[in-house]
Amino acid sequence: MTRHKTFRLVVNALLMAIVLVQNIFPFLGYIPLGPFSMTLIGLTVIVAGTALGPKDGMLIGGFWGVITFIRAFTWPSSPVAPLVFTNPLVSVVPRLLMGLGAGLVYLWGRQHQWSMRRSMRVAAAVAALTNTILVLGMVFFFYQTPAVATAFGAKGNQTLGYVLMISLVTNAVPELILDVLVAPLIAVPLRQRWDKINAQLLK
Repeated sequence: MTRHKTFRLVVNALLMAIVLVQNIFPFLGYIPLGPFSMTLIGLTVIVAGTALGPKDGMLIGGFWGVITFIRAFTWPSSPVAPLVFTNPLVSVVPRLLMGLGAGLVYLWGRQHQWSMRRSMRVAAAVAALTNTILVLGMVFFFYQTPAVATAFGAKGNQTLGYVLMISLVTNAVPELILDVLVAPLIAVPLRQRWDKINAQLLK
C-alpha cells in the first residue's frame, strides 16, 4: 500500500511542479495567440486524469485554476485575464472539470474495450473542449461588456459572441490537436506503471 501511495504522491507532486514551471516561463505554458493565449498546461492536467484517475486530474486541474486566479491579479497571461479570470467560476471550475472529464472518459473508454491510446486520445479531446467551451461560455454569460469585447479584439459592430467564436477556432483547435497527439505519449507509460502497481496489490 505504501508503494501505491508513494507513486501517486510523487507523480502528482511532479505534475504540480510542471504546472508551476509552465506558469513561470511563458512559452512553456502559454503561447500568445490574439487576445487569449493558447495554453499548454491543459496537457499536464490531461496526463494526470488519464494516467492516475479523475481525482488526480481534478487535483492538478484545480491547482492550475488557483494559479490562474492568482495570476489574474498579479501577473496576467493575456490582456483578457485581469477582466475575466479574477472570477473563480471562470478560472478554477473549468480546469477542475477538465481533469475530471479526462479521467472519466478514459475509464469509460477502457470499460468499452478501447485500447489505452484510443481512450486517452478521446479523453484528451473531450477535456480540451471542456476547458475551452466552459471558459468562453462563462465569459459570454458573465461579461457582456464593451470593455471585455474590446479586450478580445472586437472592432466596429463586432459583438462579444462573434470574437469568442473566433477565439474558439483559433485556440480550441490547436490545443485539441496538440493534446490528442502528445498526451498519450506521456500518459501511457505512467498508466502502465500505475496499473502494474495496482495489479501487484491485488495479488
